[in-house]
Amino acid sequence: MIDLHCHSTYSDGTCTPLEILELAQKLKLRQLAITDHNGIDGALTARNIIKGNGLDMNFVIGCELSVDYHNREVHLLGYFNMKQDDFDSLLEFIEDGQKEKLRSQLVMIEKLNNAGFDISYQEIKEMFPHTVINRVHMCKVLMSKGYFNSVNEGFEKYLGDDRPCYESKKCGTLKKAVEAIHNSHGKAVLAHPFLYVDRDIEEYLSDVLGVLDGIECFHPSVNYNQSLELLDICQSYQLISTGGSDFHGDNKPKIQLGCQNVDDKYMIEV
Repeated sequence: MIDLHCHSTYSDGTCTPLEILELAQKLKLRQLAITDHNGIDGALTARNIIKGNGLDMNFVIGCELSVDYHNREVHLLGYFNMKQDDFDSLLEFIEDGQKEKLRSQLVMIEKLNNAGFDISYQEIKEMFPHTVINRVHMCKVLMSKGYFNSVNEGFEKYLGDDRPCYESKKCGTLKKAVEAIHNSHGKAVLAHPFLYVDRDIEEYLSDVLGVLDGIECFHPSVNYNQSLELLDICQSYQLISTGGSDFHGDNKPKIQLGCQNVDDKYMIEV
């Protein structure tokens, strides 16, 4: 069993890289990737732990990039060899995205302030000092002040994509992200495509099937028949088939590491 999609405290997960590694060992996962949103620091921290402690683990450095495709945000997984150190192209793409993300976050905070909420970017950073900040962290700061009872409530009322305090961000294109991953010697895999479109998936992806290295075929959002459809597409276009849990710890308590039971034959080679 493998899991090539999970998030640590370096993005919007609640488990540290060490805790994820320990959990993966307990579950006897044959391959693991930490794929934090728009960053590789969590994965690099895990790699240092593995190397520093001489652990025998099939670990893949990963990330999950926010990219623009068909004028909407979709997610692209990047996978890299554990020995890889040249991430310049990837980090440049991430840095450009972080500048735009910060702009959108500051606008959201301004909208929250105008709606009567006491919150600042500085206090979010102070509460989550080693994390790539996102809307989940905004909600948690507001929860700590008694404004919301849950992250879901914050999204449903104010910070969801169509809610009054949301501000969209302009992402780099999917093709530019694939290029950045390839220039950093990685593999580019489209994450959970059925979250973007629920039918005619091959037609939807027609202009990038010759660019991608793979598709995430196993994910909590994908049912059995959808997985078969994605596997057929991968076979037709000679793409990699991957899968993972999208584990976020307590932020998604119903989703556990390894819960997709992805077979070892879907291990990725990077």
